[in-house]
Amino acid sequence: RSRSRSRSPSAGGGGKRKPDDYGVDTMKISDDDAAFILGKGGKTKEKISRVSQAEIELFERDLILEIRGSKMQRRRAKKYAEGVMAQRTGPVSITSDYDDGDLTMLQVPQEAVGFVTGRAGNFLRTIEEEWCTLMFFCEVGSGRNNREYEKLA
Repeated sequence: RSRSRSRSPSAGGGGKRKPDDYGVDTMKISDDDAAFILGKGGKTKEKISRVSQAEIELFERDLILEIRGSKMQRRRAKKYAEGVMAQRTGPVSITSDYDDGDLTMLQVPQEAVGFVTGRAGNFLRTIEEEWCTLMFFCEVGSGRNNREYEKLA
């Protein structure tokens, strides 16, 4: 009948254990990129953190993005942050070293791009939210464009 509860921090339930390769990476970013990474109400930063499973902190005064997690979590968070920042100035470029087992490419017919994106990107954001993913229209490799379709990563 005894149901004693140990107060020892090692007795289950006391937070997640950090992986052996846990570390911290930092990225110096521009003021415009900081605003883009943060997103409306901090939503973009939260989304990058959720999808990469890394802890992300933006130090706006110093323009430093701090990423904490395992080596793979940090790599993915950095890659996703770079993708978000690249969207601000043009198409996201995807190279062969971009895939860490987290990349799916789709060909979207040109006439369906507007539908897939939705008004102000809302349909893509809804899919991202529901499936815990990030999605970008992008250029692949050298960026040779076949204008019959767009690549969605």
